[in-house]
Amino acid sequence: MTPAPETGKLAAQFRAGYHMNSAEDPLAAARAALQPGEVLVWAGRPDPAVLAQARLPQRVRGLLGLAVIAAFLWLSFIPNWPDGYRGVLLAIFLAAAALYACWLVAAPRVARRAAGHTLYAVTDRRVLIREDWPFARERSYGPADLDDPLVKPVAPPLPEGLASVAFVHRKLPWWERRAGSGYRIEAFHGIAGAQRVAEHLNSLRLGEMPEEEA
Repeated sequence: MTPAPETGKLAAQFRAGYHMNSAEDPLAAARAALQPGEVLVWAGRPDPAVLAQARLPQRVRGLLGLAVIAAFLWLSFIPNWPDGYRGVLLAIFLAAAALYACWLVAAPRVARRAAGHTLYAVTDRRVLIREDWPFARERSYGPADLDDPLVKPVAPPLPEGLASVAFVHRKLPWWERRAGSGYRIEAFHGIAGAQRVAEHLNSLRLGEMPEEEA
């Protein structure tokens, strides 16, 4: 497929450090990320409220972490804080743990703002999730990485007509599990036309070649 002049210009910008903005058409942003010969099937962005709700478990884990740190300090170390390097090392460790817990508490608020800087895309080769804020990162999944797509409509009071589509949902072996999470889940959160997107994902998983959407 020969890209249009606008698409070629976007691709050049992407390779040079191109960044999305919340007002940009997700189709244009997705086409900028395509590899040579790759066909775009669908692109969109998450709904901010739905993405924020998906991060609520992180907030709960962060609050629990802060509670554990506070109880640990009060019951064990404040009355008998160790001297010397032991005390310094303990303070650094607890400060780092508290900062991480605070980051988890702020996860829903961060996700709400990050939604406009997040791109979801399905191509004839892969599934793409690209984020430009608060950190730039890109995750890509080929057909062999995908599970059977699961569609979950959002619950009130979130916007009607939206749903989330999980395309990676598997239990992790014990050595890969993180605190509070024994599953690996990747999903498109809060998108319109979720059932159609799930069909595209299933076609990609089964090795079928979908046609490009307008």
